Amino acid sequence: KTLKAVVNEPDFDKRAAIISKVEDLEHMNDELTHRIFTELGRNFITPFDREDIHYLASTIDDVADHVKDAALRIKLYKPNNVPSAVIKMAELISEGAVKVKAAIEELRDMRNIEKLRKMIIEINNVENQSDAIFELALTDLFANEKDPIEIIKIKDIIAKMESASDRCEDIANVIESIIVKTT
Repeated sequence: KTLKAVVNEPDFDKRAAIISKVEDLEHMNDELTHRIFTELGRNFITPFDREDIHYLASTIDDVADHVKDAALRIKLYKPNNVPSAVIKMAELISEGAVKVKAAIEELRDMRNIEKLRKMIIEINNVENQSDAIFELALTDLFANEKDPIEIIKIKDIIAKMESASDRCEDIANVIESIIVKTT
């Protein structure tokens, strides 16, 4: 949600304040990930494989890292305008994160495996939409932007956002692996 606020804020100073929030949230996520890793070493019994918990936490951390990196690129590059594709990708990342959260909550008790499988498909569909937007955005960028510096800036921002979306799909793959191992 905060990334969506970043890409929708035209004022550089206000945008910088929102990006600081993104950085704070990413640092909080780093602390939670570290706590999970510490607890994995302390607890004998876990709800599923330690390696899967570790990979799930690491992959969630990767999403947060890529979101932060995309926001920082917007802050550093100060693009002349934020293309609509970047706004749409931020919306998709937000949607993917909401779906990931719901799937992880469903993973807690794994009572409805079919529901969980449908959630995984939904996450994958969001990532596929992001891929399509990414490709269209690059096509549009190279066809219509004449300033080579602006092309470099926007291309890098778009690529980092696509990376964040890809990491959401990685989380879905981890969840799918957990389902396979436990059913």
